[in-house]
Amino acid sequence: MVATGIAGCDRYGDDIDAVKTAESVIPGKTNEILAIDIAGARGTIEWQGSPAPQYESPDIVGVEAVIKRIGATGVRHQVEIDFVHNRQTKKVGFDGVLVDGRKQDFMSGAFSLFLMQLE
Repeated sequence: MVATGIAGCDRYGDDIDAVKTAESVIPGKTNEILAIDIAGARGTIEWQGSPAPQYESPDIVGVEAVIKRIGATGVRHQVEIDFVHNRQTKKVGFDGVLVDGRKQDFMSGAFSLFLMQLE
């Protein structure tokens, strides 16, 4: 079963909602649907919001979807998808992905997720 939750302070709830409802890097899907697809039937999702100090602006907030998934063979995986939400412009951006603790570019990340689906 897929569980979704919001971690951290309520002050990031609006940022998390904005990221969830924004269109993902896959056209036609929201970021929330993308996370649910990655989690599948054996995964959980935790949404977290926090300051994004690397952008040196209090208007830019980091939001992360942490997906923990157990493959059919029992192998455990963790996928962290990072986003930013600009409170001033109301824009959401993709900021990176980690698969099992390793930073991925878009293509290698997509391939890693595809392989997880095959397990």
